[in-house]
Amino acid sequence: MKIYTLKDSPIPGERVITLGAFDGIHLGHQALISKTFELAQELKAQPALVTFDPHPRKVIQPHLDLKLLTPLEEKLELLKKRGLPEVIIIPFTKALAELSPDLFVEKYLIDYLNIKGIVIGFNFRFGRNRTGDPELLKKLGTLYGFQVEVVPAVIIDGKKVSSTMIRELLKRGEVEEANKLLGRPYTLIGPVIKGKGRGRVLGFPTANLMIPPEKLLPAPGVYAVWALVGEKKYPGAMNIGLKPTFGDKELSVEVHLLDFLPNCNLYQQTLKIELIKFIRSEQKFHSTEALVNQIQKDCQRVREYLL
Repeated sequence: MKIYTLKDSPIPGERVITLGAFDGIHLGHQALISKTFELAQELKAQPALVTFDPHPRKVIQPHLDLKLLTPLEEKLELLKKRGLPEVIIIPFTKALAELSPDLFVEKYLIDYLNIKGIVIGFNFRFGRNRTGDPELLKKLGTLYGFQVEVVPAVIIDGKKVSSTMIRELLKRGEVEEANKLLGRPYTLIGPVIKGKGRGRVLGFPTANLMIPPEKLLPAPGVYAVWALVGEKKYPGAMNIGLKPTFGDKELSVEVHLLDFLPNCNLYQQTLKIELIKFIRSEQKFHSTEALVNQIQKDCQRVREYLL
């Protein structure tokens, strides 16, 4: 997969693109990508995905502190798995946000990308104050000679698939519902860092993960997960939270791997955690014995659910 940026402008050749933030690469995004491949074959052009970095809402509404489903590196890895030959990254700036829809099309889609076709979602908006819509894009397509395909919403279990909906589900701990809309398990990826060693003392050693600060963490609590360690996959119980029993003030993400050899060192290795099911909310225990008893029950529930 080739990755282009503005310094590569103009990119040689003709292409059919799909354009957007693509946070999550969920089932709606996957429908856009599939249609892009189809139209590219029809128009005998190169299929490509064009995305923005940073996410437009981080520039337009910085006060919201938007957390991402897929930071750029993770997004690119997912797109590579979709078989895309080209991904073009456009830096999103305030100046770009102020461009009129006409100028955006002329400068970026025609001069920079030389498109023969574009695939967009039904709710696609572009240009200053989001004044550009699919109808305007079709008119500009007629003017500049490119084809526009509009893909309808993808509906799963009565829910319209969107990054916003998935974020809301994860914030409520509803990972199973979020995974349906994503078309895969929601993942947390990060290196193992040194913790306080309490898990090992309690008999349940954990790997503490450093998650990118822009990544969305699901609701605090305990989750049944699959942990990928190199080429191997282990069932695990993951805790996200402040560990109120010990009065900690900093949010932590730690996972206890079932059936993992206790003497193996995970420090500084990067783990990929697939969230499968919410087990219980975070709670404070009156003693370490009560905590240990609950952890045993949690691990048993994880084992029954995953194995």
